[in-house]
Amino acid sequence: MRSLAALAIVLAACSGEVSAPPGPDASAAGETIARAAEWVAAQVPYCQAANHQPDHDSDCASTCNRPDNAQWDPYRSDCSGFVSWAWALPAPGRTTADFAPHDTTITHAIAASELRAGDAVNNDEHVMLFVAWIVPGARATFMEETGCSSQTPYAVQVDEDVTLDGMSVTVADHGAFTAIRYDDAP
Repeated sequence: MRSLAALAIVLAACSGEVSAPPGPDASAAGETIARAAEWVAAQVPYCQAANHQPDHDSDCASTCNRPDNAQWDPYRSDCSGFVSWAWALPAPGRTTADFAPHDTTITHAIAASELRAGDAVNNDEHVMLFVAWIVPGARATFMEETGCSSQTPYAVQVDEDVTLDGMSVTVADHGAFTAIRYDDAP
């Protein structure tokens, strides 16, 4: 069974596919990625507040105003609100300090080489959703909310070079993160 999974990974890497072989978690990971992709496709603007609420980020407008969507209106559309939405956590969402390695109530750190669709990378200031490996251990696709001062101040999908070391993932132009998994992920 292990050799079949290893073969699937090799074939996927050679064919340009970026997803891990299907497993019992494929459906949940697919739902997480689909929720995040919906947010990215809508280019939800960055805010550190729920829609139409005061935003205390000095780089942003004083009130969070973005297109209305009853499902995500109560969420902050910052990086951790975005990941909270993708993971279907209660609104307004958690903060980076509420995810591993800082808080292990609902997430835990994992080996960076174990990242799979729907996991995340987190540090003191930013969290990004892991989508897939382009080149396992060297280049990956992430989804993130970038910040009001960014050239793209809304949710985006990016391909980035990475370096792995234990549970640490260094993402080009973003710095070092801890690889994390939501505890309710299968």
